[in-house]
Amino acid sequence: MRLVDAVRGVCTPQYVFRPGQIVRRMLWRGRRRDRPTVTARLAWGMPIRCYPSDPIGLGMQQLGVFELRVAEILARLADPGETALDVGANVGQMTALLALRLGPSGRVVAFEPADGVRATLEQNAAAWRAGWPVAAIDVRPVALSDRDGAGELLLPAFYDHNRGLARVAAPGEGDADGGSRQPLRLARLDGLLGADTPVGVMKIDVEGHEGPVLRGAGVLLAAGRIRDIVFEDHGGYPTDVSRLLEGFGYRVF
Repeated sequence: MRLVDAVRGVCTPQYVFRPGQIVRRMLWRGRRRDRPTVTARLAWGMPIRCYPSDPIGLGMQQLGVFELRVAEILARLADPGETALDVGANVGQMTALLALRLGPSGRVVAFEPADGVRATLEQNAAAWRAGWPVAAIDVRPVALSDRDGAGELLLPAFYDHNRGLARVAAPGEGDADGGSRQPLRLARLDGLLGADTPVGVMKIDVEGHEGPVLRGAGVLLAAGRIRDIVFEDHGGYPTDVSRLLEGFGYRVF
């Protein structure tokens, strides 16, 4: 059964069309994961500092990409020269992809409120600017929401093993899992960009805070200034988020 599972596992597009990935994955299996950060090579060639102990970093080390389907969708949606938003950028895999796709005449605004992760993102952005023909990368230390002001970021107890699960605390929300908190700045996208700023594609991955992010962009959405939105939803269709977008005239699929 293990042999059958192994064969089935490699009969997928990322291995069929790039068989070298099989060797890459095997080589990374034995590597140490106790170092704070490592440099991986993304599937499109760009280097990226990441955390070897969490799923995002592991995916980039083994395959050169984490969340392959999302990466492919963003690459197809983004057009050279336009503006893209990476909301919940983490260390910047999708930021890198968008910046390369948009090219030097484009712009990527990456929002990442978690202090340590954002520091790694900023290091990555500096390296890409120096050595690659990428769009302007603007890293913002804020969490998008439906209000401006102070807030808190909840870091789960296992945060060091999955830095992608930090989330904005709801008003009055207590600690549920023995984790920690980090103060942060909340801001509405409408207040940061303005209603006359066209956005080609907006990626949102904010662990359940999608509704407030979109409500804070109501002026832009109503004006049709954001063409495509790729977001993570946490329920079966329809959800509050999908209904919100449809209310602004978007089609959800």
